[in-house]
Amino acid sequence: MDITTLRAVLWDLRRRVLPSRFEKAQQPDPATVQLGLRSLNGMVWLELSWRAEAARLTQVAAPPKGGSGSTLAQQLQHTLRQLALVELHQNGFERVVEFRFAHRPGEPVQKSLVLELMGRHSNLLLLDDQRKVIALGRQVRDHQSRVRPISTGDPYSNPPPLQGRAPDRDEPLERWQSRLCLVPVTLRKALQQSYQGISPALALQLAGSWLDSPVQELTTHQWAVLHQRWSLWLQQLSRENFQFLQQDAGSYRVWGHADHAGPQEPPLALQLGVLFKRALNERSLQQMSTELQQRLQRWRSKEQTALDDQSKRLNATSDHRAVQQKADALLCLPHPSRDQVEEAQKLYQKARKLRRSVPLLQDRINHHQQRLELIDGSETFIDDQLKAAWEDCAPRLQALAELRDELDELLQAKERGRGKRQKREQNPKPLEVTTDNGMVVQVGRN
Repeated sequence: MDITTLRAVLWDLRRRVLPSRFEKAQQPDPATVQLGLRSLNGMVWLELSWRAEAARLTQVAAPPKGGSGSTLAQQLQHTLRQLALVELHQNGFERVVEFRFAHRPGEPVQKSLVLELMGRHSNLLLLDDQRKVIALGRQVRDHQSRVRPISTGDPYSNPPPLQGRAPDRDEPLERWQSRLCLVPVTLRKALQQSYQGISPALALQLAGSWLDSPVQELTTHQWAVLHQRWSLWLQQLSRENFQFLQQDAGSYRVWGHADHAGPQEPPLALQLGVLFKRALNERSLQQMSTELQQRLQRWRSKEQTALDDQSKRLNATSDHRAVQQKADALLCLPHPSRDQVEEAQKLYQKARKLRRSVPLLQDRINHHQQRLELIDGSETFIDDQLKAAWEDCAPRLQALAELRDELDELLQAKERGRGKRQKREQNPKPLEVTTDNGMVVQVGRN
Protein backbone atom coordinates (compact mmCIF):
# COMPACT_ATOMS: atom_id res chain seq x y z
CA MET A 1 0.00 0.00 0.00
CA ASP A 2 1.71 3.17 -1.20
CA ILE A 3 1.00 6.74 -0.12
CA THR A 4 -1.51 7.31 -2.95
CA THR A 5 -3.62 4.32 -1.91
CA LEU A 6 -3.29 5.24 1.77
CA ARG A 7 -4.50 8.79 1.12
CA ALA A 8 -7.44 7.39 -0.87
CA VAL A 9 -8.39 5.04 1.99
CA LEU A 10 -8.19 7.83 4.56
CA TRP A 11 -10.33 10.10 2.36
CA ASP A 12 -12.94 7.34 2.15
CA LEU A 13 -12.88 6.47 5.86
CA ARG A 14 -13.00 10.05 7.15
CA ARG A 15 -16.38 10.54 5.49
CA ARG A 16 -17.84 7.39 7.06
CA VAL A 17 -16.23 6.69 10.45
CA LEU A 18 -15.53 10.13 11.94
CA PRO A 19 -16.70 10.23 14.61
CA SER A 20 -17.39 6.64 15.66
CA ARG A 21 -17.34 4.70 18.93
CA PHE A 22 -14.81 1.95 19.49
CA GLU A 23 -16.50 -1.36 20.30
CA LYS A 24 -14.30 -4.38 19.51
CA ALA A 25 -10.70 -5.42 18.84
CA GLN A 26 -9.42 -8.81 17.76
CA GLN A 27 -6.18 -10.19 16.34
CA PRO A 28 -6.75 -12.85 13.63
CA ASP A 29 -3.01 -13.36 13.03
CA PRO A 30 0.25 -12.20 14.68
CA ALA A 31 0.63 -9.12 12.44
CA THR A 32 -2.98 -7.98 12.00
CA VAL A 33 -5.65 -6.45 14.21
CA GLN A 34 -9.28 -5.74 13.37
CA LEU A 35 -11.15 -2.84 14.97
CA GLY A 36 -14.93 -2.62 15.17
CA LEU A 37 -16.20 0.99 15.11
CA ARG A 38 -19.86 2.00 15.37
CA SER A 39 -20.84 5.17 13.54
CA LEU A 40 -24.23 6.71 12.78
CA ASN A 41 -24.39 4.54 9.65
CA GLY A 42 -23.72 1.27 11.45
CA MET A 43 -20.76 -0.97 12.28
CA VAL A 44 -17.53 -0.59 10.30
CA TRP A 45 -14.63 -3.04 10.63
CA LEU A 46 -11.10 -1.85 9.86
CA GLU A 47 -8.11 -4.12 9.32
CA LEU A 48 -4.69 -2.80 10.34
CA SER A 49 -1.75 -4.98 9.35
CA TRP A 50 1.97 -4.48 9.88
CA ARG A 51 2.83 -7.65 7.95
CA ALA A 52 6.05 -6.94 6.04
CA GLU A 53 4.89 -8.05 2.59
CA ALA A 54 1.35 -6.66 2.91
CA ALA A 55 1.25 -3.77 5.39
CA ARG A 56 -2.14 -2.12 4.91
CA LEU A 57 -5.14 -0.21 6.24
CA THR A 58 -8.44 -1.36 4.72
CA GLN A 59 -12.06 -1.97 5.56
CA VAL A 60 -13.31 -5.56 5.76
CA ALA A 61 -16.70 -7.18 6.02
CA ALA A 62 -17.77 -8.27 9.48
CA PRO A 63 -15.11 -10.91 10.30
CA PRO A 64 -15.68 -14.15 12.20
CA LYS A 65 -15.02 -14.02 15.92
CA GLY A 66 -11.48 -15.02 16.75
CA GLY A 67 -8.31 -13.61 18.20
CA SER A 68 -9.98 -11.54 20.93
CA GLY A 69 -7.95 -13.41 23.56
CA SER A 70 -4.55 -12.26 22.32
CA THR A 71 -2.57 -9.96 24.58
CA LEU A 72 -2.57 -7.06 22.11
CA ALA A 73 -6.31 -7.38 21.44
CA GLN A 74 -7.06 -7.39 25.16
CA GLN A 75 -4.90 -4.30 25.69
CA LEU A 76 -6.67 -2.48 22.87
CA GLN A 77 -10.06 -3.57 24.19
CA HIS A 78 -9.28 -2.37 27.71
CA THR A 79 -7.51 0.88 26.74
CA LEU A 80 -9.90 2.11 24.01
CA ARG A 81 -13.13 1.10 25.77
CA GLN A 82 -15.73 3.91 25.90
CA LEU A 83 -13.60 6.11 23.63
CA ALA A 84 -14.50 7.54 20.23
CA LEU A 85 -12.36 7.82 17.12
CA VAL A 86 -12.28 11.55 16.43
CA GLU A 87 -9.41 11.99 13.97
CA LEU A 88 -7.39 10.13 11.32
CA HIS A 89 -4.12 12.00 11.03
CA GLN A 90 -1.53 11.54 8.29
CA ASN A 91 1.21 14.01 7.41
CA GLY A 92 2.62 14.75 3.93
CA PHE A 93 3.96 11.72 2.14
CA GLU A 94 4.62 9.70 5.30
CA ARG A 95 2.88 6.33 5.40
CA VAL A 96 2.08 6.76 9.08
CA VAL A 97 -1.55 6.97 10.21
CA GLU A 98 -2.54 8.07 13.69
CA PHE A 99 -5.97 7.07 15.01
CA ARG A 100 -6.82 9.58 17.73
CA PHE A 101 -9.38 8.68 20.39
CA ALA A 102 -11.19 10.95 22.86
CA HIS A 103 -14.25 10.72 25.08
CA ARG A 104 -16.19 13.00 22.72
CA PRO A 105 -15.44 15.01 19.56
CA GLY A 106 -13.78 18.28 20.48
CA GLU A 107 -12.32 17.00 23.75
CA PRO A 108 -8.59 16.34 24.35
CA VAL A 109 -7.11 13.19 22.82
CA GLN A 110 -6.80 10.42 25.41
CA LYS A 111 -5.23 7.60 23.42
CA SER A 112 -3.60 7.23 19.99
CA LEU A 113 -3.10 4.19 17.80
CA VAL A 114 -0.24 4.63 15.31
CA LEU A 115 0.02 2.42 12.23
CA GLU A 116 3.37 2.65 10.42
CA LEU A 117 3.27 1.20 6.90
CA MET A 118 6.95 0.95 6.04
CA GLY A 119 7.59 -2.49 4.57
CA ARG A 120 9.58 -4.73 6.90
CA HIS A 121 9.77 -1.86 9.40
CA SER A 122 5.97 -1.66 9.71
CA ASN A 123 4.51 -1.61 13.20
CA LEU A 124 1.47 -0.79 15.31
CA LEU A 125 1.79 1.24 18.51
CA LEU A 126 -0.76 2.19 21.18
CA LEU A 127 0.09 5.48 22.93
CA ASP A 128 -1.26 7.13 26.06
CA ASP A 129 -2.08 10.84 26.48
CA GLN A 130 1.65 11.51 27.17
CA ARG A 131 2.52 9.69 23.89
CA LYS A 132 4.27 6.85 25.68
CA VAL A 133 3.98 3.35 24.28
CA ILE A 134 1.39 1.20 26.08
CA ALA A 135 1.51 -1.74 23.67
CA LEU A 136 2.92 -2.43 20.23
CA GLY A 137 2.77 -5.00 17.49
CA ARG A 138 6.44 -5.94 17.73
CA GLN A 139 9.27 -4.86 19.99
CA VAL A 140 12.30 -3.31 18.28
CA ARG A 141 15.41 -4.05 20.33
CA ASP A 142 18.73 -2.23 20.31
CA HIS A 143 20.40 -4.96 18.28
CA GLN A 144 17.58 -4.82 15.71
CA SER A 145 17.73 -1.07 15.08
CA ARG A 146 20.38 1.42 16.12
CA VAL A 147 18.31 4.27 14.72
CA ARG A 148 14.97 3.75 16.48
CA PRO A 149 14.65 0.98 19.08
CA ILE A 150 11.27 1.08 20.76
CA SER A 151 9.46 -1.00 23.36
CA THR A 152 6.72 -0.71 25.96
CA GLY A 153 7.06 2.37 28.16
CA ASP A 154 9.26 4.33 25.75
CA PRO A 155 8.21 7.78 24.51
CA TYR A 156 7.07 7.60 20.90
CA SER A 157 9.40 9.10 18.33
CA ASN A 158 8.61 9.66 14.67
CA PRO A 159 10.24 7.45 12.04
CA PRO A 160 13.33 8.81 10.25
CA PRO A 161 12.42 11.45 7.64
CA LEU A 162 11.87 10.36 4.05
CA GLN A 163 14.68 10.69 1.53
CA GLY A 164 14.17 12.85 -1.55
CA ARG A 165 12.08 15.93 -2.21
CA ALA A 166 8.36 16.20 -1.59
CA PRO A 167 6.49 16.53 -4.93
CA ASP A 168 5.25 20.06 -5.61
CA ARG A 169 2.49 21.01 -8.05
CA ASP A 170 4.03 24.44 -8.59
CA GLU A 171 7.45 23.12 -9.68
CA PRO A 172 8.09 24.16 -13.31
CA LEU A 173 8.54 21.55 -16.01
CA GLU A 174 12.16 22.58 -16.73
CA ARG A 175 13.25 22.35 -13.10
CA TRP A 176 11.36 19.06 -12.59
CA GLN A 177 13.02 17.58 -15.71
CA SER A 178 16.50 18.79 -14.75
CA ARG A 179 16.11 17.26 -11.28
CA LEU A 180 15.27 13.88 -12.80
CA CYS A 181 18.15 14.15 -15.29
CA LEU A 182 20.72 15.05 -12.65
CA VAL A 183 22.13 11.50 -12.59
CA PRO A 184 22.29 9.27 -15.71
CA VAL A 185 20.00 6.46 -14.51
CA THR A 186 16.75 4.92 -15.68
CA LEU A 187 13.52 6.84 -15.26
CA ARG A 188 12.42 4.35 -12.60
CA LYS A 189 15.41 5.11 -10.37
CA ALA A 190 15.25 8.83 -11.08
CA LEU A 191 11.62 9.07 -9.94
CA GLN A 192 12.07 6.95 -6.81
CA GLN A 193 15.35 8.54 -5.75
CA SER A 194 14.44 12.15 -6.43
CA TYR A 195 10.92 12.39 -4.98
CA GLN A 196 8.99 11.07 -1.99
CA GLY A 197 5.92 8.88 -2.32
CA ILE A 198 6.88 7.21 -5.61
CA SER A 199 6.17 3.51 -5.24
CA PRO A 200 7.01 0.95 -7.95
CA ALA A 201 3.31 0.72 -8.87
CA LEU A 202 2.92 4.50 -9.10
CA ALA A 203 6.12 4.81 -11.17
CA LEU A 204 4.71 2.28 -13.63
CA GLN A 205 1.40 4.16 -13.81
CA LEU A 206 3.24 7.42 -14.47
CA ALA A 207 5.86 6.24 -16.96
CA GLY A 208 4.36 3.11 -18.52
CA SER A 209 6.67 1.52 -21.08
CA TRP A 210 9.28 4.26 -20.64
CA LEU A 211 9.99 3.25 -17.05
CA ASP A 212 13.30 1.49 -17.74
CA SER A 213 14.50 3.96 -20.36
CA PRO A 214 17.53 6.13 -19.52
CA VAL A 215 16.49 9.68 -18.71
CA GLN A 216 18.89 11.09 -21.34
CA GLU A 217 17.09 9.19 -24.13
CA LEU A 218 13.57 10.51 -23.47
CA THR A 219 12.22 12.85 -26.15
CA THR A 220 10.59 16.22 -25.58
CA HIS A 221 7.17 14.72 -26.28
CA GLN A 222 7.71 11.95 -23.75
CA TRP A 223 8.75 14.47 -21.09
CA ALA A 224 5.62 16.52 -21.80
CA VAL A 225 3.32 13.50 -21.50
CA LEU A 226 5.09 12.35 -18.35
CA HIS A 227 4.77 15.77 -16.73
CA GLN A 228 1.10 15.91 -17.64
CA ARG A 229 0.50 12.61 -15.81
CA TRP A 230 2.63 13.86 -12.90
CA SER A 231 0.52 17.02 -12.61
CA LEU A 232 -2.72 15.02 -12.80
CA TRP A 233 -1.54 12.73 -9.99
CA LEU A 234 -0.63 15.67 -7.75
CA GLN A 235 -3.88 17.46 -8.57
CA GLN A 236 -6.04 14.48 -7.67
CA LEU A 237 -3.94 13.86 -4.58
CA SER A 238 -4.47 17.41 -3.32
CA ARG A 239 -8.18 17.47 -4.22
CA GLU A 240 -8.70 13.95 -2.85
CA ASN A 241 -10.37 12.89 -6.07
CA PHE A 242 -10.03 9.12 -5.85
CA GLN A 243 -11.80 6.17 -7.42
CA PHE A 244 -10.98 2.47 -7.18
CA LEU A 245 -10.32 0.87 -10.58
CA GLN A 246 -9.27 -2.78 -10.72
CA GLN A 247 -7.07 -3.77 -13.63
CA ASP A 248 -5.72 -7.02 -15.07
CA ALA A 249 -3.62 -9.51 -13.09
CA GLY A 250 -4.89 -8.24 -9.74
CA SER A 251 -3.45 -4.72 -10.11
CA TYR A 252 -5.46 -1.60 -9.33
CA ARG A 253 -5.24 2.18 -9.31
CA VAL A 254 -7.04 4.90 -7.38
CA TRP A 255 -6.18 7.92 -9.58
CA GLY A 256 -5.89 8.83 -13.26
CA HIS A 257 -9.64 8.69 -13.95
CA ALA A 258 -12.11 11.39 -14.86
CA ASP A 259 -13.98 13.23 -12.12
CA HIS A 260 -16.76 11.08 -10.72
CA ALA A 261 -20.11 12.30 -9.52
CA GLY A 262 -20.48 10.58 -6.16
CA PRO A 263 -19.15 7.98 -3.74
CA GLN A 264 -18.54 4.44 -4.91
CA GLU A 265 -20.55 1.43 -3.85
CA PRO A 266 -19.12 -0.59 -2.26
CA PRO A 267 -16.74 1.94 -0.66
CA LEU A 268 -13.16 2.23 -1.88
CA ALA A 269 -11.65 1.01 1.40
CA LEU A 270 -13.87 -2.07 1.38
CA GLN A 271 -13.02 -2.90 -2.24
CA LEU A 272 -9.33 -2.69 -1.37
CA GLY A 273 -9.92 -4.95 1.64
CA VAL A 274 -11.55 -7.57 -0.58
CA LEU A 275 -8.70 -7.31 -3.11
CA PHE A 276 -5.98 -7.67 -0.46
CA LYS A 277 -7.75 -10.59 1.22
CA ARG A 278 -8.13 -12.43 -2.09
CA ALA A 279 -4.46 -11.87 -3.02
CA LEU A 280 -3.22 -12.97 0.42
CA ASN A 281 -5.43 -16.06 0.39
CA GLU A 282 -4.15 -17.02 -3.05
CA ARG A 283 -0.57 -16.59 -1.86
CA SER A 284 -1.28 -18.67 1.26
CA LEU A 285 -2.94 -21.30 -0.91
CA GLN A 286 0.11 -21.50 -3.15
CA GLN A 287 2.54 -21.62 -0.21
CA MET A 288 0.58 -24.30 1.62
CA SER A 289 0.21 -26.44 -1.51
CA THR A 290 3.97 -26.16 -2.21
CA GLU A 291 4.79 -27.15 1.36
CA LEU A 292 2.42 -30.13 1.24
CA GLN A 293 3.79 -31.29 -2.11
CA GLN A 294 7.35 -31.16 -0.80
CA ARG A 295 6.40 -33.16 2.29
CA LEU A 296 4.53 -35.69 0.15
CA GLN A 297 7.59 -36.11 -2.04
CA ARG A 298 9.74 -36.86 1.00
CA TRP A 299 7.19 -39.33 2.33
CA ARG A 300 6.89 -40.95 -1.10
CA SER A 301 10.65 -41.48 -1.23
CA LYS A 302 10.63 -43.15 2.21
CA GLU A 303 7.64 -45.36 1.43
CA GLN A 304 9.02 -46.39 -1.96
CA THR A 305 12.37 -47.33 -0.40
CA ALA A 306 10.63 -49.41 2.26
CA LEU A 307 8.40 -51.06 -0.35
CA ASP A 308 11.38 -52.00 -2.51
CA ASP A 309 13.15 -53.48 0.51
CA GLN A 310 10.14 -55.59 1.53
CA SER A 311 9.59 -56.74 -2.06
CA LYS A 312 13.23 -57.81 -2.25
CA ARG A 313 12.83 -59.80 0.96
CA LEU A 314 9.64 -61.42 -0.35
CA ASN A 315 11.37 -62.47 -3.55
CA ALA A 316 14.07 -64.09 -1.44
CA THR A 317 11.48 -66.33 0.28
CA SER A 318 10.83 -68.17 -3.00
CA ASP A 319 13.98 -70.24 -2.29
CA HIS A 320 12.38 -72.11 0.64
CA ARG A 321 11.49 -75.11 -1.54
CA ALA A 322 15.06 -75.44 -2.80
CA VAL A 323 16.36 -75.15 0.79
CA GLN A 324 14.01 -77.91 1.97
CA GLN A 325 14.92 -80.14 -0.96
CA LYS A 326 18.59 -79.69 -0.10
CA ALA A 327 17.86 -80.76 3.48
CA ASP A 328 15.86 -83.75 2.26
CA ALA A 329 18.79 -84.79 0.06
CA LEU A 330 21.15 -84.73 3.03
CA LEU A 331 18.88 -86.96 5.15
CA CYS A 332 18.31 -89.37 2.24
CA LEU A 333 21.96 -90.31 2.12
CA PRO A 334 22.65 -93.98 3.00
CA HIS A 335 24.74 -93.12 6.09
CA PRO A 336 24.44 -89.35 6.89
CA SER A 337 27.03 -88.10 9.32
CA ARG A 338 26.28 -86.10 12.45
CA ASP A 339 27.38 -82.86 10.76
CA GLN A 340 25.15 -83.57 7.79
CA VAL A 341 22.15 -84.15 10.07
CA GLU A 342 22.80 -80.85 11.90
CA GLU A 343 23.14 -79.03 8.61
CA ALA A 344 19.86 -80.54 7.40
CA GLN A 345 18.14 -79.34 10.61
CA LYS A 346 19.43 -75.83 10.05
CA LEU A 347 18.18 -75.91 6.48
CA TYR A 348 14.74 -77.05 7.65
CA GLN A 349 14.63 -74.17 10.15
CA LYS A 350 15.61 -71.71 7.45
CA ALA A 351 12.90 -73.05 5.11
CA ARG A 352 10.26 -72.77 7.85
CA LYS A 353 11.37 -69.22 8.65
CA LEU A 354 11.13 -68.24 4.98
CA ARG A 355 7.62 -69.75 4.74
CA ARG A 356 6.47 -67.97 7.92
CA SER A 357 7.78 -64.58 6.72
CA VAL A 358 5.71 -64.62 3.50
CA PRO A 359 2.39 -63.40 5.01
CA LEU A 360 4.21 -60.88 7.23
CA LEU A 361 6.12 -59.44 4.29
CA GLN A 362 2.96 -59.37 2.21
CA ASP A 363 1.18 -57.39 4.94
CA ARG A 364 4.04 -54.89 5.04
CA ILE A 365 4.00 -54.56 1.26
CA ASN A 366 0.24 -53.91 1.32
CA HIS A 367 0.75 -51.32 4.05
CA HIS A 368 3.35 -49.39 2.04
CA GLN A 369 1.26 -49.66 -1.12
CA GLN A 370 -1.74 -48.20 0.71
CA ARG A 371 0.40 -45.30 1.90
CA LEU A 372 1.65 -44.66 -1.62
CA GLU A 373 -1.95 -44.69 -2.87
CA LEU A 374 -2.81 -42.20 -0.13
CA ILE A 375 0.06 -39.97 -1.25
CA ASP A 376 -1.13 -40.19 -4.88
CA GLY A 377 -4.65 -39.26 -3.84
CA SER A 378 -3.36 -36.37 -1.74
CA GLU A 379 -1.34 -34.97 -4.64
CA THR A 380 -4.38 -35.20 -6.90
CA PHE A 381 -6.47 -33.43 -4.26
CA ILE A 382 -3.91 -30.61 -4.03
CA ASP A 383 -3.90 -30.18 -7.81
CA ASP A 384 -7.71 -30.04 -7.82
CA GLN A 385 -7.71 -27.32 -5.15
CA LEU A 386 -5.17 -25.25 -7.09
CA LYS A 387 -7.17 -25.53 -10.31
CA ALA A 388 -10.54 -24.74 -8.70
CA ALA A 389 -10.28 -21.03 -9.51
CA TRP A 390 -14.09 -20.68 -9.59
CA GLU A 391 -14.26 -21.44 -5.86
CA ASP A 392 -13.40 -18.96 -3.10
CA CYS A 393 -9.93 -19.28 -1.57
CA ALA A 394 -11.09 -19.59 2.04
CA PRO A 395 -12.72 -23.07 1.74
CA ARG A 396 -9.81 -24.30 -0.37
CA LEU A 397 -7.35 -23.15 2.30
CA GLN A 398 -9.44 -24.91 4.93
CA ALA A 399 -9.45 -28.10 2.85
CA LEU A 400 -5.65 -28.03 2.51
CA ALA A 401 -5.26 -27.37 6.25
CA GLU A 402 -7.44 -30.41 7.02
CA LEU A 403 -5.38 -32.49 4.58
CA ARG A 404 -2.18 -31.38 6.33
CA ASP A 405 -3.56 -32.41 9.73
CA GLU A 406 -4.71 -35.76 8.34
CA LEU A 407 -1.32 -36.47 6.79
CA ASP A 408 0.42 -35.56 10.04
CA GLU A 409 -1.67 -38.18 11.83
CA LEU A 410 -1.38 -40.90 9.19
CA LEU A 411 2.15 -40.55 7.91
CA GLN A 412 4.15 -39.01 10.72
CA ALA A 413 2.87 -40.77 13.85
CA LYS A 414 5.88 -43.08 14.06
CA GLU A 415 8.33 -40.29 13.26
CA ARG A 416 6.89 -38.09 16.00
CA GLY A 417 7.13 -40.92 18.52
CA ARG A 418 10.69 -41.71 17.48
CA GLY A 419 11.64 -38.04 17.72
CA LYS A 420 10.25 -37.78 21.24
CA ARG A 421 12.17 -40.85 22.35
CA GLN A 422 15.37 -39.49 20.86
CA LYS A 423 14.80 -36.16 22.54
CA ARG A 424 14.29 -37.83 25.89
CA GLU A 425 17.42 -39.89 25.39
CA GLN A 426 19.45 -36.82 24.45
CA ASN A 427 18.32 -34.85 27.50
CA PRO A 428 18.33 -37.24 30.48
CA LYS A 429 17.26 -35.87 33.84
CA PRO A 430 18.17 -38.50 36.42
CA LEU A 431 17.17 -38.27 40.05
CA GLU A 432 20.02 -36.92 42.18
CA VAL A 433 20.47 -37.89 45.83
CA THR A 434 23.17 -36.55 48.13
CA THR A 435 24.51 -38.94 50.77
CA ASP A 436 25.54 -37.97 54.30
CA ASN A 437 29.17 -37.85 53.14
CA GLY A 438 28.33 -35.33 50.38
CA MET A 439 28.49 -37.77 47.48
CA VAL A 440 25.99 -37.13 44.65
CA VAL A 441 24.25 -40.29 43.43
CA GLN A 442 22.35 -40.17 40.15
CA VAL A 443 19.48 -42.64 39.77
CA GLY A 444 18.25 -43.37 36.24
CA ARG A 445 15.52 -45.61 34.91
CA ASN A 446 17.96 -48.19 33.58
